[in-house]
Amino acid sequence: MPKQNLIIIGAGSFGREVCTWAWQAERVAVPWKVAGFLDNRRDALALYDYGVPILSSPEDYEPRVGDTFVIAIGDARTKQHYGNVMRKKGASFATIVHPTALVGRDVRIGAGSIIGPFAQLSCDIELGEHVAFGTHSNTAHDTKIGNFCQISGSCEINGNATLGEGVFLGSHATILARARVGSWAFVGAGSVVLRNVRPGARVFGNPAVAMLSVS
Repeated sequence: MPKQNLIIIGAGSFGREVCTWAWQAERVAVPWKVAGFLDNRRDALALYDYGVPILSSPEDYEPRVGDTFVIAIGDARTKQHYGNVMRKKGASFATIVHPTALVGRDVRIGAGSIIGPFAQLSCDIELGEHVAFGTHSNTAHDTKIGNFCQISGSCEINGNATLGEGVFLGSHATILARARVGSWAFVGAGSVVLRNVRPGARVFGNPAVAMLSVS
């Protein structure tokens, strides 16, 4: 069967990373090939030679037979917005798992999620839709990670922890066992969450403490 056309929403720095990971995944058995990007900035790749075009903006693009999509945008709210835009158009979403990632038993990965190089997901884990899981990050047993979460590189999520929808973890953030991070919370780079983080909070430090509330 012919492969689907993988279209990456977002041609920024994360979009270029995801494109690279997708090409690396093409070396193994995947049902798609990279066909291009969707971005409002038509010159986003002007300084780069990626060999695939920016096709249009997400708002203007109409999905075609054989298209599948992945959203490569680091901001969780923006990712949610474009997920809704494309879903209303009937788009389907691919899941990218880098060939160096280690995915264990009974790990459920939602549509549109991205698992980066050398990531580790041990066992009995639930990832929602459009979760981005960065390079060298890992999560232990019995964790739950909500839709649209953005897990940066080298993060550690310990057993039985829960991340609500839209959580952002900065690089090297650590979530201790059984901690709960509320929806749309922001955990700064290098922070260590010992207990619970309320929804919408922005926390930093070791131990992580709230610095600013957002609605």
